[in-house]
Amino acid sequence: MNATVKGTSTVEQCRRSFADEIRAVTGISDPLVKAFGRVPRERFLGMAPWFVVTAVSPFRSEYRSTTDPRDLYHDVLVAIKREQAINNGQPTLLARLIGALNLRPGGRVLHVGCGSGYYTAIIAEVVGPTGSVLAVDLELDLATRAAANLGNYPYVSVMHQDGAELAVGPRGLRNLDAILVNATVTHPHPAWLNSLSEGGVILLPLAVGTDSNQNEAVAVAIERKGNRFLARPICQLTLYPSPSLHDPALQAQLSQCCAAHTILDLRSARIDDHPRTDTCLAHAPGFCLSTVSAEELP
Repeated sequence: MNATVKGTSTVEQCRRSFADEIRAVTGISDPLVKAFGRVPRERFLGMAPWFVVTAVSPFRSEYRSTTDPRDLYHDVLVAIKREQAINNGQPTLLARLIGALNLRPGGRVLHVGCGSGYYTAIIAEVVGPTGSVLAVDLELDLATRAAANLGNYPYVSVMHQDGAELAVGPRGLRNLDAILVNATVTHPHPAWLNSLSEGGVILLPLAVGTDSNQNEAVAVAIERKGNRFLARPICQLTLYPSPSLHDPALQAQLSQCCAAHTILDLRSARIDDHPRTDTCLAHAPGFCLSTVSAEELP
């Protein structure tokens, strides 16, 4: 898109200012700041007019329309499927989540719930052409849009699939350095954890809402250290729930430990069989959030 002038600011100048504002708010690394300063957000949002979210209530979202791409370079939600209230995500929030992945050039990344691909492009800019990114989305039209939008990144692949159905193996997931999950879940798919390389990180939005509101989540970063997993809470957020990875009993436990603020005591994620004790914040067969540090686990 050609730069257009509004006062003295071009689209490119607004994009750089936008990236610098994200840096000031989130403290993300310089490579990630530069990625936000390079990727044209408007390319991933369809044709103008764009619809910027001005207010969100439990009942509806309110929008204002704009045809000026510079209006997209603020910390705002922008609709990508307005009829379903699906938006592009808040830039400072996603910057914090991506920052927690500790991305490096050459990294192998899985992005579950890629939407129209904007934040996948941010990830791709950081890992660079020596890396690889697999992006998946359950919505066929979004996966199709993402594939078209990301066509200039030959090291990015896009699939229309439920991320929970991806398997570990030579033709599936293996040796991943980072996984970003853009949907609330109550537990990770075993394939996600098993596919992490040493030091690999998965960013998991764990559902802590009630049965009537399953969109509330606490983002947790889980890092692999041998056969153990360090874990720490990052922030609270609101996302659409995964249709596959939802255990009502586990969600009730997650909601309780969030309400009691004991989630702040989180130190590790366990996938070994063990009885529930008072160190278990949320416990289910095959997955447990624990207050015990990974170094102390058997």
